[in-house]
Amino acid sequence: MLCDIARNLADDKLERIKTLENDLGLTIVAFSCRSLDAAREERVRALMEELGPQLQAEPAEPDEEQLGRIRAAEQTMGLSLVAVRA
Repeated sequence: MLCDIARNLADDKLERIKTLENDLGLTIVAFSCRSLDAAREERVRALMEELGPQLQAEPAEPDEEQLGRIRAAEQTMGLSLVAVRA
């Protein structure tokens, strides 16, 4: 699976993320993920290891309620959302 920072989000998705950030008091990074065939995924993984970490933000520690709201938004929007410390 390959995930990268989501780009060109529709206005409604961007607004939902902003609202979620404001409601939860967290900073959220949205990722778009897709599956690759096994051989290609291995090549991409090796390249990514050479590049090093791309997102250098510390993860936040959301409580269960915050985590539930993040998961619900992920399912609705089809994105992976990560709460980070700003």
